[in-house]
Amino acid sequence: MSTTILQNGHRTLITIAGLTASFEEVSVNPPGMKADDPVEQTNMRASNYRTFLGGSLLTMTEMTLKVHYGVAVYTQILPILRQNRLVTIRFFDGSTVSVYCIITSFTPEELQINEKPTATLVLTPSNMSTSNPPGEIGIVYATGTTTTVAP
Repeated sequence: MSTTILQNGHRTLITIAGLTASFEEVSVNPPGMKADDPVEQTNMRASNYRTFLGGSLLTMTEMTLKVHYGVAVYTQILPILRQNRLVTIRFFDGSTVSVYCIITSFTPEELQINEKPTATLVLTPSNMSTSNPPGEIGIVYATGTTTTVAP
């Protein structure tokens, strides 16, 4: 796994399984990670402080894309809205992050003279594979030939 800091965010590309999209990435907001709220462990033996342990589960946060689009994207996005798809983000340095996401929205922005049409695409991580039955799977990081599946 790469331990270097990305020197440039340019050329962050998105692949959505089963979609050959008529859009170009303008900006990409990769999914984040959030731990459950701490669980209070305070008991009668505590003398000065309330005590806590980390929550058990992790939540992957929404991913958003701002894109330039062609009108054909409507016919491509409509059939996959609400569907769970493997989404891969390829970063400038060649590393990738893959996560299963539900395509939750495609929102065009106001059309303006002399500006390319833009839209926002929202993807919500499902953390479930598309196998039958689906299995729980977290984010997968890959750099070169090394792949690490998050716990």
